[in-house]
This record gives sequence, structure tokens and C-alpha cells, in this order.
Amino acid sequence: MMPPTLLAALFFASVPATADVTDSVTIQKTGIEIRYTPAQTLTLDKEPRIWTKTKETHAMTVQVNITPTGNDFASEYNYPIFSVGVRYNLNHGTTMHRDEPWGEARPVDYTSKLGNILTLYSTFNRPLYRSRRWQWGYYLGTGIGYTALKYNQQNDIDNEYIGSHLNIFFTAGLYGQYKFAKEWCIKGGMDFAHHSNGAMARPNKGANYLGPFVGIVYEPEGQARKITTSRNTAATEPFLKYWFMEFTLGIGGKTLLEEWLQTQFNTPQGQPDYRKEHFAFYGAYSLHAHLLYRYTRRWASGLGFGIFYGDYANRVAQLDKTNGYTGEKHSPWSVSIEARHETFYGNLSARISLGYYLYRHMGYKSHNGLEKPYHEQVGVFYHFPKLRNITLGFSVNAHATKADFTELQITFPVRLRGCKDHDHPRL
Repeated sequence: MMPPTLLAALFFASVPATADVTDSVTIQKTGIEIRYTPAQTLTLDKEPRIWTKTKETHAMTVQVNITPTGNDFASEYNYPIFSVGVRYNLNHGTTMHRDEPWGEARPVDYTSKLGNILTLYSTFNRPLYRSRRWQWGYYLGTGIGYTALKYNQQNDIDNEYIGSHLNIFFTAGLYGQYKFAKEWCIKGGMDFAHHSNGAMARPNKGANYLGPFVGIVYEPEGQARKITTSRNTAATEPFLKYWFMEFTLGIGGKTLLEEWLQTQFNTPQGQPDYRKEHFAFYGAYSLHAHLLYRYTRRWASGLGFGIFYGDYANRVAQLDKTNGYTGEKHSPWSVSIEARHETFYGNLSARISLGYYLYRHMGYKSHNGLEKPYHEQVGVFYHFPKLRNITLGFSVNAHATKADFTELQITFPVRLRGCKDHDHPRL
């Protein structure tokens, strides 16, 4: 599962920041933050909603905050805070149990639990308003989490949320912060968080949490810097617009949702594959080409196409034949047109692509509930200036926010025209 919040959150980077006009604000370069989040586990899919009994969850977070001030990106984003932290989700308050048969799935004599998850993460925190005492803004973050308790046949068979020990983490939220002492702030807001494995294992409904948080921030004055704010924070150096191409190769993989549904609901109890834990891993590959326009230092947008190859098409055809779905077309190739938006901070960037399939034939279930004629890709990337700005990162491809596969991507950018190299070191 990929949260729909992620798709909307990436566009928050386009929101202009404000501050007190001609006001002088002190910005601390480092800080330590501790927060507590009582939340509810969201049951976004109608089937798990039926057998989820309780939804309580709690999270404790400790993070280090760093505020860079010496570059144009920092001033354009109103001096954002970058954080690295550890989060522990206490999830055993979320429980699940099927009370009646669901297809061939039989009820068990115990209650399943969502496993506790330890997560290492980083966040981008952008102030939309800043004054001497107050700060308001949003944050986006990603990381990787580990849980000892996942879906299994022995003691967690009704847990469809998490099917792997390692999981991708995403968080987004809104916050308000008040400075009540020289080096201390109190902080509160609303937090959304998500754990899932990007279809690398099954099940993969994904665990989504939503709740308020409260925290305390310690910001030592030793490395503080004063800045003069303005209504629209401007960069010190002008940016020259230009066009460029991106050619992206992707290699990744997935487990089949079709196989999960087969073993869960269409396989009788006593058969070897009845509600099994382990599934075959199939390769997924892609090639993308986009023409983009870099119209600000922070953003670029454009159009292109994607070509996909999945070596699981034959397995889907076998499952269709087993279930009596005749007359279906199956092809490992898919083609789509795509719109892309990319947000930059130095050598880091985040991408979101929305695509529509011009060609795709992936069996009966693909056009009967499992897929849509459109897809989304969301990823995080790092640019290597000394390697002709080659970009490396990971991306999740999804259908209506449900993860289809995860891949590693390498991008080769080619500038068409515009600024000189010293105006933009990335290209």
C-alpha cells in the first residue's frame, strides 16, 4: 500500500513561505526533539476493516534537527530543518480476528496483532511561517522499519497489514512550535505515518497511522544565526530557467497479489498452499524518458513515457486458466504516457509521476479490481555532480495508491539549453 497522502504531500513543497515583514529571526543550527504520538491505525480497505477489532497505537520519537543556512535552497525554502531520528511504534493495541469463514479462509482460535516497529528515518521540515516565538509548517519523511512480528501461520494469520520484517516508512504532518524559553520550544501537530514493503512480500495492505503529537525541542544558542525575513523569501543568486531530458532505467521486483488472493481465499484448508507465508519473487524492469522544464531552482515539470517489462505475466496467465478466466490477454510489456514533477534541494530530489497506460494486458483481475488504467510513481533520489550528475534512487510504482512493485532507478540527465554550468552545478 502507498498512502494517498504521499501524492498530495509532495506538492506541499510548492506552497510559498511567509514571515514577519522586515523581522529579525534567530535560527538555531542544531537541536534535539522528543515527541509522543497517540494514534489510530487506519483501516483503508473494506475487508480488513471488518475483522480489525481494535486500532490503538502509540509512537515515541527521538530526532536530531539540523538547519542549514548557507545556500540558496535554504533561503528559498524559508530555512528548512533536516532531521534524523528513531521512532518506535507500539502497535499491539491493533488487533485482528476473522469471526466467520472468508472464502476458504477458516477462523482461528486466537487474535492476531500488528507488530511493534522500530524505524530509522529522516525528515524535511519546512516552516511556512516563522517569527521570534512561533513557527508553523509541514514535514515529509522516509526511512526503513523493522518488526519481529509479521503475518505468519502460527500466531498472526489475520494480520494482512504487514507481511515482512523490513518495511519502507513514510511520514507527513503539520506542526506548530512555540518558543517558551531561551533554548526550549514546545511543539504539537498532526502526524500521518505509513509502513509497508512496496509489494516485495505478501501480505502488503500497509499499516497507516493518524493522530496528534506533542513534543519538546531543545535548541542550544551556541550556533544560532540571525536572518532578516521577508514576505516572500528570495534566493541571493538568480536562477536561469532551462529545458533538460531525463533517461531512467529501473530494476526491481514484486510478489503477486494474485498469488496471495489464491492461497488466502481460493485454497482449501489442508492443502500445502493454504494461507502460506512465502511467495515467489518476480522481476520488474522499466525505461523512462522525460522532457522537463526547470522553471525555478526548486521545481521542474514535464512529460514523457514509460516502458515496463514484468516476467510474471506467464504466472498470471496460469492463475487465470486455473480459475476459469478464458479469453484474457497477457503480455509482459506495458507502455504509458507520464507527467512528472520533481522537487529539488541541493543534490537531493523527490519525484512524482502520474501515468496512463496506452498498452497493458495483465489478465482478468487487472481490469476487475486489482488495477486502474493509470499508475503513479513516487521516489527519492540523490544526484552525483562528479559523475555527470547521474542520479540514483528508489521508486514505488502503484495503481490507485496500491503498490505494484519497487525498483532501484538510475537516471542520466541531459541539459538542452539554458544556464551555464556554474549557475546550476547539477547539470
